[in-house]
Amino acid sequence: MLVPNIFLCFTEQLPLLFKVSYILIPGALYLLLLILSRKPGITFWALFPLHFIGAFQLVLLYLFGNSIIASDMFLNMFTTNSGEAFELLDKLAPAVVGVFLLYLPALALAVYSIRRTETLTPLFQKRVFMLAMLMIGSGILVYTPAHRKYPHTARLDNLYPINAFNNARFAVDSWEAAKNYPRTSRKFDYRATSTRDTELPEIYIFVIGETSRAGNWGLYGYERNTTPKLDAMPDVIHFDDVLTQINATHKSVPLMLCPADALNYNEISRQKSLISAFKQAGFHTSFLSNQLRNGSFTEFFADEADCTIYFAAPKNKPHLHDDVLLSAVDSLLNIGKTKQLIILHTYGSHFNYCERYDTDCRIFTPDHIKEIDQKNNQAMINAYDNPIVATDKFLAQVIDKLDRTGKTSAMLYLSDHGEDLLDDERNRFLHASPIPTYYQLHIPFVIWFSDNYSTLFPDDIRQARNRHTTPFDSRVVFHTLLGIGGIETEYRDDRLSLISPSFHLEKRYYVGEQNIPIPVFLPKAPEYYPAYIYTDDELKRLFDCALTYRKYRSFVNEPICIRYILMITYMLGLRISETLSLKIKDIDMDNMYVHIHCSKF
Repeated sequence: MLVPNIFLCFTEQLPLLFKVSYILIPGALYLLLLILSRKPGITFWALFPLHFIGAFQLVLLYLFGNSIIASDMFLNMFTTNSGEAFELLDKLAPAVVGVFLLYLPALALAVYSIRRTETLTPLFQKRVFMLAMLMIGSGILVYTPAHRKYPHTARLDNLYPINAFNNARFAVDSWEAAKNYPRTSRKFDYRATSTRDTELPEIYIFVIGETSRAGNWGLYGYERNTTPKLDAMPDVIHFDDVLTQINATHKSVPLMLCPADALNYNEISRQKSLISAFKQAGFHTSFLSNQLRNGSFTEFFADEADCTIYFAAPKNKPHLHDDVLLSAVDSLLNIGKTKQLIILHTYGSHFNYCERYDTDCRIFTPDHIKEIDQKNNQAMINAYDNPIVATDKFLAQVIDKLDRTGKTSAMLYLSDHGEDLLDDERNRFLHASPIPTYYQLHIPFVIWFSDNYSTLFPDDIRQARNRHTTPFDSRVVFHTLLGIGGIETEYRDDRLSLISPSFHLEKRYYVGEQNIPIPVFLPKAPEYYPAYIYTDDELKRLFDCALTYRKYRSFVNEPICIRYILMITYMLGLRISETLSLKIKDIDMDNMYVHIHCSKF
């Protein structure tokens, strides 16, 4: 029962004295609970919710490396479908096995305790009670100075499992707020009108991406050309420095579609989406999703549309690929409506990555992920990059379909959040971690305008291009889409519209724990240092110096080996990991080539 507390003492940045309280106070409470019954196995099983949360906490520590279970992680239990959950658990075998080995024997011993005729004696219960009181007294004794010195960190409500249960309670309240949405938003009214000619044909498509981070897009300077089709389109505008407002789908997508943002997230339960605004302005609206219904605000917003379709995969296939949406787009483009808004919710790059693309987009191999670890990291990156190739193809097809209509049209694409891929020494993986990384926040955002739109509204496009390098966050989507559609409403703020000369966004925020807005402060880019080119004499001295290396242990490489490692790394331009993974069989002296494993190129 204390195992999560012990791990958290190492993973969390807590004052030393508070760490002592972190063990003593919960440990004492567990002892008191266990002696409530003369058969402690009964109490142990009665505390099963605590064990479940403890197991959940340990798996998340394995996954993210730190942090208490956030309220959004509890919400994810309701909004994540079972297929996604099993796909992930299949790759987290070490954590899952470890949790089972920890808790199943304990639960079995509890059953054994219940079935035995022996019970705890009153004397034993008294002694354990006295021990628990001593532990509580000691814990409070060290807690007091810790709280005085660190009042914001060393707090009783920051003790595990109190903090975890508080987050669980908040998650339940948030879920109830979502369920009450039809009632709380009933009276909301955009009072939206169109500033455009009612006979002007307009089609706007907003594509919502999934788990795609900007750093792996060729369009954003990635070393692999994962977006060749978009890169070849001069009319596509991509925005370099865009952040999501939260790294969880069930919140990030609704925040794109309504006036609420990270600063006032709780307003979302009283607002409707931009779909209703477009409908009031005379647009036929459609919401097509390759994801399952999950009971979040996204589902309620989708149901505002004139046409709402969720594509369900057949029983023999876990998920459909995103191109299944294209045939429905063709049908909508041919229904004869003068003005249309179409929202496409894709599956994008969601884990399990290798199930998100067809064979024609399987560019980078090997892409089969056995386990989530550094050993399989290159295969994981390959599997992650291939869905981006598929997204590039999908967006190019959407643009082509719009272009063929010859109407005034535009397409916007924005991913809901990014992803961690064991990128650095923190070994973070996936998204939705309580403390997001830059990889989870930095997302791709592109806009394409048709020739007709360019002719009618050239200033809009000029303003958008001028924002190419401007830092902003996902809250601009709502206001920009309304601006592109020429829709007037009191909820449209041109200071957040990319096509408006009034655009101005000072600070960026993301939604923190319990919906508290957290300002985003990104470090400045390091100064550029030109590469140092060694002279021949310097290289010779460097390589010769390796021969003077003194061995202190028998298993350390010979000096001549150290010299060869340096020479091979330099002459072949390798990373040190690539050099150290070389085998004799990788060097073909006859044909004069070296086989490099798991290279980035």
